[in-house]
Amino acid sequence: MVSPGCLRQPGDTIPLIVGLNIGFVDSVLFVGLRRVCVVKGRVISMNRKASESPDAEEHLSRLMVGQSPAMSEVMTMIRQVAQYPTTTVLLQGESGTGKDVVAHAIHALSSRSTYPFVDINCAAIPETLLETELFGVEAGAYTDAKASREGYLLRADGGTLFLDEVGSMPLVLQAKLLRFLETRSFRRVGSTKEMHVDLRVISATNVDLEAAVASRAFRDDLFYRLKVITIYLPPLRERLEDIEPLVDYFIQSYNNGSEIPLRIHPDAMGLLMRYHWPGNVRELRSVIQRGQILCEDGEIRPEDLPESVRYVEKSDQQRLRELQAQMHLPIEGLDLRAYLAGIEQIFVREALERYQGNQVRAAALLRLSRDQLRYRLPKE
Repeated sequence: MVSPGCLRQPGDTIPLIVGLNIGFVDSVLFVGLRRVCVVKGRVISMNRKASESPDAEEHLSRLMVGQSPAMSEVMTMIRQVAQYPTTTVLLQGESGTGKDVVAHAIHALSSRSTYPFVDINCAAIPETLLETELFGVEAGAYTDAKASREGYLLRADGGTLFLDEVGSMPLVLQAKLLRFLETRSFRRVGSTKEMHVDLRVISATNVDLEAAVASRAFRDDLFYRLKVITIYLPPLRERLEDIEPLVDYFIQSYNNGSEIPLRIHPDAMGLLMRYHWPGNVRELRSVIQRGQILCEDGEIRPEDLPESVRYVEKSDQQRLRELQAQMHLPIEGLDLRAYLAGIEQIFVREALERYQGNQVRAAALLRLSRDQLRYRLPKE
């Protein structure tokens, strides 16, 4: 039975902590009584799933910016995973693609959203300290342990633990993490007492964990335990249609409190669309922030962008011209038609990959009609 005291009244609020890079506090309004149950002293809703509420959808739209098919698929996965609050999730993608944002979004849309979101960067903490930071330490466990201290697992009880750069975790600690995932119990360093917590584990990495498993740098049993659900975040260069909405989002963010509304010149936007973005969304945000500081009259122009962005097209074209200058006809001659066809296939394949198979956009990039492009496609 549920104690009447556990029921929230209409108008009550629950703190919801989410964020892009720094946390911000919002609240979810209860508009009527809802059926709840108590699990380990926690009030858990048994009515509408968290990810189906209008408030949750609004949070998702604020956290996740993008209109490409790839990002639509990521957002669909977020909604689905959020409905299962005990499932472990592995986020994979290059640095700067927004893995931390996806982790926050899963937490925000789940029934755990009223409890803590605790993140730990496994690569930023020395190996000798990572175990005590994760599991906690008992007083007297070692010379400097004057008092017992809780670890990240206990702080995340009820909510979500986000293990960023999990591929950097030492092998010895990987075994202990695996045991925790199997039993949901752990011992503080220096203690024999078992402690139990109820939380979801989301991990993230920008390295190839399968290759790490093959080289025995990462445990295969832990890898399969972490990847119950895997969400891949594509690099920004593979979803160029997301650049403009992301730029608009960052401009609106930097407009807060500004006397002159920030905007971007079309020529500057064109340069952003042609850049390859090795730093992904994080780099784009920094470029817009730089432009805000350097621009005059509130408009970001090409000269306000970094040199790497301004001259990328020129440098690519220059490299092609240099390659052409280095080419010479072999003494024995060559099959010119086959050689040129090979070069053509390389560019056709890259254009199609850049636009996820969209033939119209790939043809435009190559200054071809769609029919001309289709003629050059490999015959099946």
